[in-house]
Amino acid sequence: MNDRREFAREGLRSLGDASLSRRNLLAAGGLAGLAGLLAACGGSSSKSSTGSSAPTLSAADAAAAQGLTTIFGPGGKPGGAGVVVPAGMLLAMTGQGSFFGKVMSSGAKLAAAQIKAANGIDYRITIADHKSGSVPAALSGTRQMLSQNNIKILQTSYGAPSEAIVPLIAQNKLLSFNGGGSSPGQVGKPFLWQTRMIFGDDPCPGGLAWIAKTYPNAKRLAIIGTKENGVQGAKVIAPAAWAKLTGGSVVANEQHDVGATDFSSLVARIKASNPDAILTFSFGDDPGYLVKQLREANVKVPIMGIEFTAQAAKVAGSTYDSYNFATDFYDPTNPNPWNKIFVDGYKKAYGEAPEYYGANYYEEVFFVWELVRRVIADGGDPTSTTALEAALEKNPKFKSLYGGSAGTTGEVVFNPSDHTISKPMGVFKVVNGQPVKIQAIQKVAASQDPRQALV
Repeated sequence: MNDRREFAREGLRSLGDASLSRRNLLAAGGLAGLAGLLAACGGSSSKSSTGSSAPTLSAADAAAAQGLTTIFGPGGKPGGAGVVVPAGMLLAMTGQGSFFGKVMSSGAKLAAAQIKAANGIDYRITIADHKSGSVPAALSGTRQMLSQNNIKILQTSYGAPSEAIVPLIAQNKLLSFNGGGSSPGQVGKPFLWQTRMIFGDDPCPGGLAWIAKTYPNAKRLAIIGTKENGVQGAKVIAPAAWAKLTGGSVVANEQHDVGATDFSSLVARIKASNPDAILTFSFGDDPGYLVKQLREANVKVPIMGIEFTAQAAKVAGSTYDSYNFATDFYDPTNPNPWNKIFVDGYKKAYGEAPEYYGANYYEEVFFVWELVRRVIADGGDPTSTTALEAALEKNPKFKSLYGGSAGTTGEVVFNPSDHTISKPMGVFKVVNGQPVKIQAIQKVAASQDPRQALV
């Protein structure tokens, strides 16, 4: 068994050397054949995991590679050329959340292809399916990626599956990022970093402060959530913030199963509670079905959600134009130069505009590339996850698709003490199916006045 593993490792090293030689040939030959090279990158697979391949990029994307080296620094040795990074993704590839798995993996695979085209690291992705939130599937998939694919980096998703694998992450020093279902049970855990604001908990005080400001007569709040994410927000944070903001009360606090499409019973209970406003922690397609059925039941009060997806907007149709949401929302029209490269590349690769989750998982791969660059610059081992995490803790600032301007990239900052992140947040309304920012908000401590969340 050990001989076979060593043979496999040697094969990976040889493949990395061969890939580097091909890059040199491409540079000498005017980038001819770039499409074929990039079609082949990113491909490790196993019987127990879903193999991943990077999207095919054309020679025209050489300009994007040049743009990335302008932003992040040169390729070659400083950029980790020849360094193979075996990476895993724990995603909802099947089940009611398969939309998330699709866009998350699309973002990461595009990043891997672009970085390799920029003569950077060889980021090889294997995907395990947690089947839209199954803890047993998450544990099995992670163990198999560790034993069969020797992954060192993990991009995980959802709250419950990610919390379940915390011991595996720590035991294996598996540098991990969650840009999807960030939850309190993941905060401050070794080698696990959140790349979005804590789902529900961080943005809900700002969303409620906006409701209280915009609808000063609102006193009765109905809350709708799930057992998957935003539980602390629904049960503790939102009721406390609402009482401080309005002196009012929570008249209903309902939960539903993730992936629900029939909300008739829940809608009837919400309507009977006679709320002045509704706050929902539902996610995925669920808020689309929920909002549509609330409006069809003639519930006309303002609704504040925690996320937006184009998929949910399609489900809700025109009723979504009465929906507001508060979150660290990704804006594909943001003119920052790195975001333009991402959006153009995503459209070429997949034939559609990117959205929030694809952006987060794309960005995470670049965080890894930046960490590799820092470790190499310091003379360390870029394949050591301990060294990579130490580099993150030493300098928790990273370039970002979020924020910035036409001339500069945005910036995000991790908190080394609890492994959370600080990103721009806002309250948005939906206009003709598209989000429009109407209020900047920020995270506030539980002891603070929620009105301070309005920027």
